[in-house]
Amino acid sequence: MVNIMTIKKAYVELVELLEANKGKKVSTILDDIIELCSSKTQGSTVIRDAEGNVIAIFCYYHKQWELLSSTPYGAKASSATGFNTMCKVGTSKWTKQQRLAKQANANILTDVAKGTIEPSDIVTLQADIEHNRKVIDQTDMPEGFASEDDLMKHLKG
Repeated sequence: MVNIMTIKKAYVELVELLEANKGKKVSTILDDIIELCSSKTQGSTVIRDAEGNVIAIFCYYHKQWELLSSTPYGAKASSATGFNTMCKVGTSKWTKQQRLAKQANANILTDVAKGTIEPSDIVTLQADIEHNRKVIDQTDMPEGFASEDDLMKHLKG
């Protein structure tokens, strides 16, 4: 059995699939492997109008399409669009979650040294911290659209 903790995050599901199918021929699981390794990202994270102006962005934090006319986005000079990949609300919440996760992970070592937690609890505590870091806080979440199709229907009226 491979220690999943030593496998790069991008390959964990692939290794788990291969581990579960050790006795099978590659040809019998190749379709599953291809599906697992296929890109699942969308083509673009921005929608532009006919003049090429950005009118909507897929917010990396909220995982939804948001209109620039109703949702504030910060400027980002290094971006191809000139805008951040997260709305201002999402950026604030993401930054706070990253900071809290970093602090919580640092506190684990201190707590082990003090004897307030057992070393055997570290993995569970880190899993909880990681789960909380990934939660999407919907407080003050801007209006958005779950899919590009929903956004386009809204824009067409």
